[in-house]
Amino acid sequence: MNIELNFNEKVASMKIDGILNSENAHLLQEKLSEVMKSDALLLELDLFDCRNISSTGIGKILLFYKDFISRGGEIEVVRSSNSVYELFTMLKLNQLFTVNLG
Repeated sequence: MNIELNFNEKVASMKIDGILNSENAHLLQEKLSEVMKSDALLLELDLFDCRNISSTGIGKILLFYKDFISRGGEIEVVRSSNSVYELFTMLKLNQLFTVNLG
């Protein structure tokens, strides 16, 4: 798995490529911590090249979401693969934040 994180003023853009699972979820946690330490108020997640996310990865995203919105932040999945879109929809994460397909 590879994670790219860029900042542009108040927007953090994160692109996740590969499979996010319990073995590499700590990498996601590190990047999300960078976002929390920044001035970003919007996290744009690009999950188009992310083939699957384990429950551990979902947990990291949800914990981040809780902390991020408490400071006025917002998350948007700007692109997602079919499998991730279906997973997020099934878990009703699309009711917490916008999840866009492909």
